[in-house]
Amino acid sequence: MIIKGRRQDLDQQAANLLAQSLKAALARQPQVSFGVVGGRSVENVLKLLGSEQVDWSRLHLFMVDERLVPSDHPDSNYNLVFPVVSSYMVSANLHPFLQEPGQEQAALERYRRKLDPHGGRLEVLLLSSGEDGHIGSLFPEHETIDSPDDYFLVTKSAPKPPPQRMSASPRLISRASSAVLLFFGKGKQQAFKNCLDDAVPVRECPAAIVRTIENHFILRDSEGGYS
Repeated sequence: MIIKGRRQDLDQQAANLLAQSLKAALARQPQVSFGVVGGRSVENVLKLLGSEQVDWSRLHLFMVDERLVPSDHPDSNYNLVFPVVSSYMVSANLHPFLQEPGQEQAALERYRRKLDPHGGRLEVLLLSSGEDGHIGSLFPEHETIDSPDDYFLVTKSAPKPPPQRMSASPRLISRASSAVLLFFGKGKQQAFKNCLDDAVPVRECPAAIVRTIENHFILRDSEGGYS
């Protein structure tokens, strides 16, 4: 589903859609994994989500991607998300990606084991596209979008700084049952077009992975213009 409108309205609509998806998943299973990205586009959506009537005690939050910086670093995606969701989610159910330099593969394995009790997938996703069409830390025509990993991956050559990053793999993202993808802000018009263009391969626009998810919602704000 493609939804266009004013940013203020879309923030609330995204929160509503996420709440509906989370409640539907909770009706099917006792615990649900919720995958989120960092970035300013998702901040207000997560704030609004806290006002929705969801059984937060049964939700487990995982990072879709993370910059490989110290856990207290201001560039950490988790450090952007945590202050917002900590007011309504159970702290024990918030799962940052923690790693020590040189121990990235061990950290990936630990993160996978945390996800295993939840069916080995991120059930509901909140994603935001970059101007180049990247989602999480899956970048166009890069080793990340070519990854065959079933769960999470690490790269040391991301084209955006910092180059060292963790990301959910293309396969893990595609296994979600629901996803909300945001195209907010100027400069994303071409990425939005590419995402919807069947002639553009996923390798050139990773955001298009979302269209393979059964219940997906793609939101585009008017700041960047429609077409």
